[in-house]
Amino acid sequence: MVDGAFWEFLSYCAGVGGNLLIIGSAAGVIAMGLEKISFGWFLKKFSGLALLGYLSGALVYIVEIMLFK
Repeated sequence: MVDGAFWEFLSYCAGVGGNLLIIGSAAGVIAMGLEKISFGWFLKKFSGLALLGYLSGALVYIVEIMLFK
């Protein structure tokens, strides 16, 4: 289907999933350069929280599709 839930979910996964690692987004790469953030530091401090937010958003999207479509 052209505008189906699969494509919406795929765009969510691609857009948000890239931010799990600081090098996955242009803003993250810029932040690494400007603030001297190391990849390892970001991985230890924030990737777990980013993964939790990513999975929570995916779960909410799936529940929303099941309830309202």
